Amino acid sequence: MRLFYFFAGLLSAQMLCAQSTREAHQGSFQLNVAAAFMAPVVDGSLSDSVWQMATMTTPFWMKWPRDGGPAPAQTEVRCVADQRYLYLAVTCWHTGRYVLQSLKRDVGYWDSDGFAIVLDPSNAANNGYFFAFSAAGVQTEALLAAGVEEADTNWDNTWLVETRMQTDRWTAEVAIPLRILRFREGQNTWGINFIRNDLVHGIYSTWAPVPFQFSGTDLGWTGALHWETAPRRVKGNYNLIPYATAALSRDYTEQAAWALEPGVGLDAKVGVGSGLNLDLTLNPDFSQIEIDEQVVNLTRFDIMLPEKRTFFLENADLFGNFGIPPIRPFFSRRIGLNDDGEPVPILGGLRLTGNLGSDTRVGIMTMQTRAKGPNPARNYSALALRHRLFGRSTVGAYFCDREEFRGGELQRNAYSRNGGVELVFTSADGAWSAWSTYHHSFLPGVRNKNSWGNTGVYYSSRRFSGLLDLLHMGENYRADAGFEQRIENYDVQRDTTLRIGYNFIYSDLKYRFFSADSSSRLNFAELGAEFFQVVNPDGSFNESSNNLSVTWNFKNTSEAQVTAFPTLADVPVSFKFDDDSLAACPALAAGHYRFVHGRVEWNSDYRKSFVWSVSAGAGGFYSGSQYSARLELAYRFQPLINLRLAAEYNRLEFAEPVCDLEIFNLTPRVEVFFAKNLWWTTFIQYNTQADNFNLNSRLQWRFRPMSDLFLVYTDNYAVQFWGPKNRSLVLKVNYWW
Repeated sequence: MRLFYFFAGLLSAQMLCAQSTREAHQGSFQLNVAAAFMAPVVDGSLSDSVWQMATMTTPFWMKWPRDGGPAPAQTEVRCVADQRYLYLAVTCWHTGRYVLQSLKRDVGYWDSDGFAIVLDPSNAANNGYFFAFSAAGVQTEALLAAGVEEADTNWDNTWLVETRMQTDRWTAEVAIPLRILRFREGQNTWGINFIRNDLVHGIYSTWAPVPFQFSGTDLGWTGALHWETAPRRVKGNYNLIPYATAALSRDYTEQAAWALEPGVGLDAKVGVGSGLNLDLTLNPDFSQIEIDEQVVNLTRFDIMLPEKRTFFLENADLFGNFGIPPIRPFFSRRIGLNDDGEPVPILGGLRLTGNLGSDTRVGIMTMQTRAKGPNPARNYSALALRHRLFGRSTVGAYFCDREEFRGGELQRNAYSRNGGVELVFTSADGAWSAWSTYHHSFLPGVRNKNSWGNTGVYYSSRRFSGLLDLLHMGENYRADAGFEQRIENYDVQRDTTLRIGYNFIYSDLKYRFFSADSSSRLNFAELGAEFFQVVNPDGSFNESSNNLSVTWNFKNTSEAQVTAFPTLADVPVSFKFDDDSLAACPALAAGHYRFVHGRVEWNSDYRKSFVWSVSAGAGGFYSGSQYSARLELAYRFQPLINLRLAAEYNRLEFAEPVCDLEIFNLTPRVEVFFAKNLWWTTFIQYNTQADNFNLNSRLQWRFRPMSDLFLVYTDNYAVQFWGPKNRSLVLKVNYWW
């Protein structure tokens, strides 16, 4: 009972502190929304008389590369509204050139001159919206959620913006439809903030100040948007997106003939009440999604490739942010892809996500796949709930279920289920976080060592940040609809896999030194240290993997870093880093390894037309040595053409009989922007470790808002014994209605 009263008092104090901090911030930064006596014409000119009557924002404040003080290039925003739209007029004063990275929607905003609106209609700092555009009017829209630093740019919707460039400024007019927003009727105050990208000075500024250590999209630091008359919800928020495809393909590995396969499907987005979104999909097709970027894997474990399919990415944090980066109890990439990353047909599914009130977010998903070859039909379902407690703290719970069907019959003992609960305490100003979690899997015949949990604390200030996390993992924990990195240890010599539980301690420390000399070329220097210590279930040593780094961030946006990686490992199985047979090249033996590796890296000024990044490394690598180099080059014929080339080389040298290994990874890319609605991208990948050469070329024409025509050509070749693996040409059309 004493412990209960302690936590109750702590949370009550947190609630009062959070309210007072937020109220004080919004009390200093307020913007009124006047009722528009006439709708402005959205043309970017700001000539409509309605803008002369609107209130203008106070000056913008520097956010990056350091906070505090007025921004050198100022920004002005005015706001009005009618029954259908929220309108904004933006004036961005500037001197010098513009930087425009891309003309493609949702691409290149943060590295371009631009402007963004952070909108929190519930004013609860729980979730919100992000509307951004470059000086050329290239749009990006996204969803924001408390505790998630990156905006979810996979949310798509229709809104209007037009820009105009002048000698000493660029201007914009924005119209955001109220029907695409979720808000409670009768609420007169919303949270709002604005972000200005001033690439000439390499500065990002915000209207309501956001401390250096927090993201500019942090909902806890918004100002207040006051409505003269509270807006009313606009009904009819639904969208239907039918599609049709024609795919011509050939699999050379199976000596198959060319095959033509047509396809049709439907997606639907329906607003449910004031806070929920229902997404439906029938026979979804992801042929237009860019292929995975091949990476060199020099770890002893599988790596987690990112999800790229739009249906799974929107509101993905509700399901996918449980756990920690190397352990995700739910990982949507398991749905519709087999272990080799090859597509398995999806019959359909639905997802209901959004708000149950201002403090509670909910997510429900179910997806059904078809049988294909050795892959049975499966159903994947997930339920997630996150509730805000007293300010910025949250409690979350989830449950995932994977069922299997063969011949139309449910296989009773082929299920995989897992669930868990997470409690995250965050201080009112966001500086302190602490968490504790518990996760459990339910598998046929498994009754022990099938859970894991972790607890930790994080502190962040302008100069210092530190994280400590403690974890215990049971060897029988499995999440077939998730991802776990370390339990499975593949023994190459015996061709078997050992499941080994573990405990670890992870800590991450950073300290920044800001330059006090205004004439210095340096913004700040940062010392960093990561320590990762793994212990076996019996208490014996497993691994110590660490890195020590120094980073210099310069005013011209370039950056340099020097890093050392001391490693100590007792590896329980034999292992190797290529797919050659044992007879050709023996594996490294299980045993004790101790080595140190170093790397230097330099990234150039990303505002320039020619951008480069170079790194080189050398040192020990298990029983041998590693030498590595990476070069990235990019040239921008602004704003019509982007050329990029990434090349990576690794040489691993070992004592006989283990073979030396050379790995090349080459990835050139060409992007051509014929207009803001017509783009062509060609992506080539050459990877000797994966024994694959890949060509992916995609033409996309957005013939009306959110409606597209895609023409995609894909070709895969074997590298070692040169020859085609498979080819395909796909035509796809979708229509947003």
